[in-house]
Amino acid sequence: MKRRLIFLCTVFLVLGIMGNVRAAPFTFDMGAGSDIDTSGTSDVLEMYASVNGNLDGISYELEPGHCHSFHFATIGTNEGWINDDDLIPGEVTAYVDFDSPEIVNSINGTSLGFAGCFHFCQGWNLTWADPVVVDLGGGSQYTIELSDVGYGSWFWQGPDGTADITATVSYGSSIPVPEPATMFLFGIGLIIFAFIARRGIAVKR
Repeated sequence: MKRRLIFLCTVFLVLGIMGNVRAAPFTFDMGAGSDIDTSGTSDVLEMYASVNGNLDGISYELEPGHCHSFHFATIGTNEGWINDDDLIPGEVTAYVDFDSPEIVNSINGTSLGFAGCFHFCQGWNLTWADPVVVDLGGGSQYTIELSDVGYGSWFWQGPDGTADITATVSYGSSIPVPEPATMFLFGIGLIIFAFIARRGIAVKR
C-alpha cells in the first residue's frame, strides 16, 4: 500500500512540474520620471532630447517570451554645421522609469557627429549600450533596450535633424525552461522508472 502511494505521488509530482514550468504574465506600467541627459554633449556636438509625454499612460501585459515596443523620445541637435570638435564622441544617458516594477533603469549612449566629401554630407549617430537586464525575482526577468538612431543630411546641409528613439521591453525567465516535448518525455521516463521499480519489488516477494 505504501509503495503504491509513493508511485501515485511520483506521477502527480511529474504532472505538476510539467504544468508549472512557465512564468506567470506580468503587467508593466510606465512612470512619469523617464528622461534623457544630454549634458555630456555640451563640449562636442550638442544634442537635445524630448521624452514622449504620454509614457506615464502606457501599460501592457507580457507573456513570458514576448516583448513590447513604444516611442520613447526624440533626439537631435540645434547646431547648424559640423566642426572639428563635433567629431568627438559625447555621452548621453537615458533613464527609463517604471511604476510597475517600481524601478528606474539607466542606459548609456554615445553620440558622434560626422562630415565627409568636403562637408558635402553631414550628420550624427547615437549608439546605446547593451540592453539592461533586471531580475524580478521568482525566476523572472526583463530587459529594456533603446534603438540606435542617426541623421544624415546632403547637399551641404547641416546636421540639425531629429530621430525617434524606440524602447523595447522583453519579458522572460532567468531559469532555463525545457521545451514541452522534453518535459513530456522526462515525465514518461519517470513514470516508467517508478513502475519498473514497483514491479521489481513485487517480483522479489
